[in-house]
Amino acid sequence: MGGFIQLGWTRPASPSRKKCVLSSTAPWMDVPGISIHGKEMDLPPEMNKDELALYEDAIQGLERCIEVLYGQAMVAADEYMSFVDRVEAKATGWESRSTLQLSCTRKGNHLDLKWTGIRWFGQKNNRQSIRVRIAINEESMTYAKDRLNTFAKEWKIDEVMKTEKKLQSIRRKSKHIVKAIINTRNAIRVLKAQKGDEVEAEEEAVG
Repeated sequence: MGGFIQLGWTRPASPSRKKCVLSSTAPWMDVPGISIHGKEMDLPPEMNKDELALYEDAIQGLERCIEVLYGQAMVAADEYMSFVDRVEAKATGWESRSTLQLSCTRKGNHLDLKWTGIRWFGQKNNRQSIRVRIAINEESMTYAKDRLNTFAKEWKIDEVMKTEKKLQSIRRKSKHIVKAIINTRNAIRVLKAQKGDEVEAEEEAVG
């Protein structure tokens, strides 16, 4: 006789409470709420939904998480810019102006939270600027202080690093959520292929 797996869910005690016992070698049930032995199972409500609908709900929930993270990034950026504006309002001359730019953009489920350096050149009455890319550590998903300090004024570096610490956490969480979305989409592809549908190749969750 094969081994057995006992499944149960935490619920208030009830005389009608049932537990189901499934053979570890048995195929998954075809009819929600009915065990392989033909007996009614005590399934939680969410498990009675269609499998595809569960995956689609999961993706929608994860995409809402991306929206929340984007909102957090925008709040952090607004707080940083408010600080810069307050200081620069009291400053005079180009020498006191910020040469470090923060941008927070969203394209689909991808968040791009980056710092860019600004270099000014030309005569004082005809100054022009160019943007300089600042490398980010792809593993830790953060900008090193010495790289940011190349462009940040002395009066703002502490505020820059305070903001960057918030953005690093957002980048890391976003990365995991995007991977979860991709993997859930791949699960949908597997499900459709199982039913005989033609599906595209699975996506690769990079990182």
